[in-house]
Amino acid sequence: MKKSVLLGGLALLASTAFAQTESVEVVEVYEAVNQYGQIDQWVADCTQGRLINKNKDNWFITLEGGADMLFGKHDIQADIKDRIDGAGAFYIGKWVTPTFGFRFGANYVMTKGATTLDGPFRKLNVDHPLKKGDVTKTGFYAQKWMGLGPEFDVMINLTNWWCGYRPGRVYNAVLHGGAGAYWRWAYNERGPELMNAGTPYWPDSHWHAAHNTILFANLGLQNNFRLSKVVDFFIDLQYTLLDEHNYAEDSKVEHIATAYLGFTFNLGKSTWNCPVVPVCADVTALRDQIAALENAVRNLEAKNRALEAELEACRNKKPEVKTVSGDCDQLVTIYYPINQYDLSARERKVLSSVADVMLAHPDQKYQLVGWADNWTGSADYNEALRWRRVNGVKNYLLKCGVPEAQLVVNIDNANLVGTPEYSEFNAGVVEAKSAPLDRAVTIRLAE
Repeated sequence: MKKSVLLGGLALLASTAFAQTESVEVVEVYEAVNQYGQIDQWVADCTQGRLINKNKDNWFITLEGGADMLFGKHDIQADIKDRIDGAGAFYIGKWVTPTFGFRFGANYVMTKGATTLDGPFRKLNVDHPLKKGDVTKTGFYAQKWMGLGPEFDVMINLTNWWCGYRPGRVYNAVLHGGAGAYWRWAYNERGPELMNAGTPYWPDSHWHAAHNTILFANLGLQNNFRLSKVVDFFIDLQYTLLDEHNYAEDSKVEHIATAYLGFTFNLGKSTWNCPVVPVCADVTALRDQIAALENAVRNLEAKNRALEAELEACRNKKPEVKTVSGDCDQLVTIYYPINQYDLSARERKVLSSVADVMLAHPDQKYQLVGWADNWTGSADYNEALRWRRVNGVKNYLLKCGVPEAQLVVNIDNANLVGTPEYSEFNAGVVEAKSAPLDRAVTIRLAE
């Protein structure tokens, strides 16, 4: 029952390994166009990410042969030369990743050693106790048997695990362990006993099935040396544990040490598709240029801050108004769009400066005259518009603190204070295109 459960578990493990989902193969792209000039190329880097090929890749066949030695409870009673015999194996396997793989196949072993049982595994033509050199080992007999059976192993590439995958690596250390079963054959006395110079022998003796099966487990280290892309040569050192508790009353387990030489033949693709990663451009030669550009940016930022400060100061500065002296007594003129009498923000700033001048000269009076052109509107409408304009200026000056006693208000050129040449101010009497000059309020010095 135990054998059936173990063999069934091995079969399930093998079927699970074959059910690997096929991965999408990564295409190795070594040149790429980069519109920003930051990436020179794309390269396959096997140190980045997980490497998995398709199911059809990374299969192999292994053939190996060597020598084994028994290390059971009673085997040390025999000479070393009488404990060494041959072994061999054949496997088909697959690497699932560069680190993990499996293999299954057939394992053959021929063993020699010593036993206390006078049974089916005694060596041919032995009718006396075992001798080790010249010493007789009473109660021990030479034994010899042959086994053949299936085996399943799990494999771990220690080199790829510890050092990372590298295509073309010459040496790889592979740890493997697994289990299987041997069907055994024995070569013992069969047929009539004959004598030859006093020594009995049985001419009809031959290898025959021993009608028993034993389970085994093994652990080994395979040292692989790459000969080509297709062929690897290896030296495999292996330890095997045999379960014989159902067949030997005096020895429950047997131990076998085996040294193999062999070859592995890679089928199809044996390398791995590596993740593709970008390689950035070398900017060493551009560092001086980058530093110069950074300095230029800092200078521009400083100039920008200076211009912003200058602009803010200009916005907050009041217009400068100079006192008129000499023959010119015109202080300022406020102009309006056609049919308008409201003061704009700009004109209020101008009048604020004018008010400062008036307040600085409290003994000086000022003549305010409202104007309107004679080319648009009726006479009555224009007269009313003149008063609205001049009174708007007067009221704003009063609001700025100018005493009303300093202001003399009139319209057009009637009743002007001063010399008569001011009566020619009305440009509307010259021509129609000069009419906008009449849409104003003038402020002059008054006598």
